Amino acid sequence: MGGLIYLSAIAQSAEVIPAEVLSSLSSNLDICRENITESGERELTDQLLDNYHRYERLVQSLTEVDTGHWSNKRFAAFLVLTADMVALLDNLVSINEEAMERAEQRTRLLASRAQRNAAILFIVIIIAILALSYFLSYRIARPIMTLASHLSNAQEGRGVYPTVRIQSNDEIGFLVNSFNRLFSRLEQYDLYRDEILSIEKEKVRRGEEAKGRFIAEISHQLKTPMTSLAMSVGMLHGGGEGLSAEKRGKLVTTANEDCIRLAALINELVDISCLEAMSRPRLKETLDIAVVIRECIAPLIKQADDKGISVDIDISEDLPQVTIDSFRFPWVITNLVGNALRYTDRGGRIKLKIYKQGQLFYFQCTDTGSGIDPQYLPQIFDRFTQFSERGKSGTVGLGLAIVKDIIEQHGGDIQVQSRLGEGTTFTFWIPALKEEKGEKSTDH
Repeated sequence: MGGLIYLSAIAQSAEVIPAEVLSSLSSNLDICRENITESGERELTDQLLDNYHRYERLVQSLTEVDTGHWSNKRFAAFLVLTADMVALLDNLVSINEEAMERAEQRTRLLASRAQRNAAILFIVIIIAILALSYFLSYRIARPIMTLASHLSNAQEGRGVYPTVRIQSNDEIGFLVNSFNRLFSRLEQYDLYRDEILSIEKEKVRRGEEAKGRFIAEISHQLKTPMTSLAMSVGMLHGGGEGLSAEKRGKLVTTANEDCIRLAALINELVDISCLEAMSRPRLKETLDIAVVIRECIAPLIKQADDKGISVDIDISEDLPQVTIDSFRFPWVITNLVGNALRYTDRGGRIKLKIYKQGQLFYFQCTDTGSGIDPQYLPQIFDRFTQFSERGKSGTVGLGLAIVKDIIEQHGGDIQVQSRLGEGTTFTFWIPALKEEKGEKSTDH
């Protein structure tokens, strides 16, 4: 009786297995067969499929046969087959679980390796960046340090400057090239400066020599008239009453000539102090040049009339006012005209011409005097220049040097043309300056 109840329960349990469950089990087994990844999984899947087909037929037979006619043998086969399929499923699940554990372990291992490799790669990248930074900084800093070393060793005035090798075409190369050009210009400047210094030294040497000759010459020129004057005055003082009128007249004439000669020499010596005074700048004034010329020439015209020399003044009409030093500039005119009077004989002619051309005022003084030897013309404006014609007139050669200094202070220049026995022409020019701040404007 108990066995019949048990079989009836089993039959009822078999009757409750729907066809959808069997179909789902079949589909899942097909999926397992198509996704085999682990060793031993195929064998288990094949066995499950074989058992499933037997299981399916067995379940079908159990549902079709009346429970009263079930045999213990068929029912026992159903239980054994179910147990086998459950065991196979457990084994398949175990294989997949073990595979998942191994995969997880491999994943952890790979993650650990990835972290380690990432750390190593990060360290390598940091080292590479540091090495690259050092290399780039060294490459950039080396030419700068080289340039700085050359700059520290270069000293202005030494005459020799380095040439830094250009190692790149970037900004550093451009900077090095700029310094090379600067060094080249400094070297050219030093050469030019040395040349100027050499010329100036030569001028100083020649000036010292000329000064020495000047001292000897002035001593001689002072001694000669002083001796003659002393003799004339001594004779007049000691035995003047016993001398004839003609003799006394000659002695007085000689003494007068010696006094005139001494006065001229003293005036030339006064010009030496004028050289220093003329070098100091003065305020300029805007004046009518025609009025200035006629006023400073007036005393010389009387001397020319006494000597029988004609003086012509040719001043262009409508000349604008000119900015000059009202104290020094007239000295230039009187010196040039005075020299012309000194070296022009009776019956000669002196012409002073003033005109404007462009932005320059031109002044030209021409005489028909004895002229100047061509060998003296290059040094005529040097200080203490002496040559025979001046020696005869009792001058020491400072007037024309002062004239040139004053003209250069006005921004101009002077030149001379002369032929022996035919006369001399001095031409100088100054710019037509406008009235400047701080200068006085007057009509003289």
